Amino acid sequence: MKLTQLEYFCVAARYHNITKAAKELFVTQPSISNAIRALEEEFGVNLFFRNNNKLTLTPEGELFYKSAEELLAHADSVESEFHELRKKIIPIRIGIPPMLGTIYLPELYFSLKKNFPEVDFRLYEFGSIKACNLVLEEKLDVAIVNAEQSAIDKCNSRIIDTEDLLFCVSPEHPLAGQQTILLNMLANEPLILFNTDSVQVMTLTRQFKAVGVNPHVLLNTSQITTLLNMVKNEQVGTFLYRSIVDAHPEIIGIPVMPSIEQRIGVIWKKGKYQNTTTEKVIKYIENF
Repeated sequence: MKLTQLEYFCVAARYHNITKAAKELFVTQPSISNAIRALEEEFGVNLFFRNNNKLTLTPEGELFYKSAEELLAHADSVESEFHELRKKIIPIRIGIPPMLGTIYLPELYFSLKKNFPEVDFRLYEFGSIKACNLVLEEKLDVAIVNAEQSAIDKCNSRIIDTEDLLFCVSPEHPLAGQQTILLNMLANEPLILFNTDSVQVMTLTRQFKAVGVNPHVLLNTSQITTLLNMVKNEQVGTFLYRSIVDAHPEIIGIPVMPSIEQRIGVIWKKGKYQNTTTEKVIKYIENF
């Protein structure tokens, strides 16, 4: 038994005529006849007395008609209820660090809005470590993070990209002509880096320590604009993803030896129920 069959049966019962029912429903007459026949065969009863083109409900048909009308009314109520529920679905909260936001936004956001116009996306700027913790606390639904951190194993994750870090300076910087940079060459160079709780800076700290260098850090900042302006206008260096350097030809990006590669991942909480829309959004970000 299908709702469509019930609908066809009820309309035919109201009009007492298959032709009029077909016209009302914008379907063919055989569609109405086949639906009624299927119901009669399924339940082993005759629902109509047939007299030429006129249909009259049998006693069994009368009982079935009453039940069918109640089922259809309930189905309409459920459909309306869930349409309203869909409108009330909480927003999808996406976290992204400032540097990754520079690479992926606004293209990612507008692409999501184009493909999921009914979804209310909320974007939050947090460092990768903080974003990961907020996913675990269910204060973010999804985050795009630097995956070079131990907390990544506590989440579901998919690697979506890789970026290598370049040492960046202005064209006037004494090291601007170098083809490659060894970290021990930066022992006395003033640097400006992201905040100390960023995965990128934690990675750099480990790398400097491995070669016995205590870097001279002038400033740690979460503002990429501040960082870029300092590098462009002062004799300081920094480390940026290659994609950011490519977008700013006014600065020089020098490969680091050995290279420092960073994996970028999309994460969400393990074991947490994700509705169908959120699952589709995660899959879309994976393939973006």
